[in-house]
Parts: sequence; C-alpha cells; structure tokens
Amino acid sequence: MAKSNAERLREFKARKKEQEKVASLTLDDVFKRPFFETLPEDFGHDSAFVDNFEIIGVAAPEFADDRGIEHHTLYSEKSAQQLFQLGRRSLGRAEVMVAALIEAAQDLAGFVADYKRQEINARLAEIEASDLSAPEAKKAALQDAARLNKMLDQLDKQVRWTFPQWKVTG
Repeated sequence: MAKSNAERLREFKARKKEQEKVASLTLDDVFKRPFFETLPEDFGHDSAFVDNFEIIGVAAPEFADDRGIEHHTLYSEKSAQQLFQLGRRSLGRAEVMVAALIEAAQDLAGFVADYKRQEINARLAEIEASDLSAPEAKKAALQDAARLNKMLDQLDKQVRWTFPQWKVTG
C-alpha cells in the first residue's frame, strides 16, 4: 500500500533528525574547547550582542559556564528532550539561541507587517469614503492613496538578512 504524504514526511524528519544526531556526535572530537571560553572578555557587558538586548529591554543571556540549553530553558525536562538536542553544552545553547532569535524576529515582523497593512487599508477606505468634489481635495487624496499603495507594495516584499554560517555537519 502506498504511503501518505504525512507518513513520508514523518519518516523524512526522523531520518534527518538521526543524521543530525550522528553528525553532532562526530563533531564532539572537533569542538573540544568549550564555546563560552572563546567569547571576548567584554561579551557579557560591552558587546553588540548585549547592547541589542538592552535596547529592547530584555536581559541578555549569559555564557558564564558550559551548561547547555536544558539548564536554561523554561520548558519542562520532557519537552526539552523532545525539542532540543541535549548535551551540546554552551555551543549547542548558542546554536539553539540563534535559531530561536531568528524565528522570534520573523514572527514579530509578521505581526508588525499585518498591523501596518490593516492601518494602511483603513486609511485607503477613509480616502474612498471622503468627499472628493473639490479638485484640491481630490488631488491630495490621490497623492495619499498612491503613497499608501506604495507602502502596501513594500510590505508585500520579503527581506533577506545575511548571517555567518553557524551550522555544520560531519
């Protein structure tokens, strides 16, 4: 009997997870020095990493020891075992943090874009409902509508940010 798409996807994800686990085990002999020891001395108090967290009013995570994500997450131990590759120490914690920050930024950007789209559409509706009998009012309304439509076009685009590659496999 043929497999469903869901079954194939589950098997693919399981194979990929197993490959990542095997690859990470083979990387332990490559990354011997603890990651937290390689950070600059000013990392925890005077770095762009810390500054950006301070700008948004969130305490910056500290890398004072080699403990992994399982010692810092707010998830239960069972959930952490399902979600994270445990035992990767401070390097694994940093890798999870990069991925989580990217996902959080994507999600927040989506909320901001949705809000702006709604507000721009509301302003366009106000323009359509307004009295445009006077030539000056009509001209101003058309300029505003063009400006607002340009904003909508910008919100429909995707942006790309570049990062140094942080994931490696064996």
